[in-house]
Amino acid sequence: MAIITALNQKGGVGKTSTCYHLAGALALGGRRVLLVDNDPQASLTQGFLGPQATRALDPGETIAAVYQQEAMADQVVRATNVPGIDLLAGSRAAGSFNVPDPHLVDWPLQTALRDFLADVADRYDVVMIDCPPNLHLASWTSLVASDALLVPLQPEDFGAQGIADVQESIDRVVAGPNPDLLLLGFLVTMSNPRLSVHKGFEQLLRTHYGDAVFTTTVPISTDYKEAIVQRQPVAQYKPKGAATKVMKALGEEIFARLAAAQTPRAAGEAA
Repeated sequence: MAIITALNQKGGVGKTSTCYHLAGALALGGRRVLLVDNDPQASLTQGFLGPQATRALDPGETIAAVYQQEAMADQVVRATNVPGIDLLAGSRAAGSFNVPDPHLVDWPLQTALRDFLADVADRYDVVMIDCPPNLHLASWTSLVASDALLVPLQPEDFGAQGIADVQESIDRVVAGPNPDLLLLGFLVTMSNPRLSVHKGFEQLLRTHYGDAVFTTTVPISTDYKEAIVQRQPVAQYKPKGAATKVMKALGEEIFARLAAAQTPRAAGEAA
């Protein structure tokens, strides 16, 4: 099982949308997916349940119970309307735990999410964790719990401003509670190939970060938004559409990158 965090300190760059639609494509391909809504805004949960049902959730049935260290898997993990996708729902109640300076928080709270996911690991092929647009405790616990980090960003200056801060958090986590955390790569989202500023900025990213930038890019598409209105990932909404093909390609590239990263680690352990 792979645990992947989607994180960028900048909001509106496609973290939630990537988790939501990627999960649909992976499930369509037969993989078992757990989505973890670790953002107190709970937008990922609303994508399946709608805003009113999300607000009505008992905090004890959400990720808030994980932070309270009272969660049982059968209590907080729920099936969605998409076969192959389960959800650990988000909650406004989790916001009180999302404090700054997370590395100074008591150790059991820093590892609460990691400990919970360890108990459900054998149920899934991949866990995707959606985070808030900050580097407080929720994001920290995700990095502590994860095998890899995916950084979505828009191909423009504001969309990429959080990269340096995210890298600092990665370095701190690697130096401390999770030395095996892998930077999976930077994912260009909401790209408009007709805009010269998008093409230029993407090229700049690739020049600066090289192979750390995903080959797959996620273009602007109304299909992603229409699918959410229908409370479905795009792969279930339009299984043969262009937007679904992008998500399938992203899933394939993610697993290829994970496999490539595991090979040298395995060789090092054998030696």
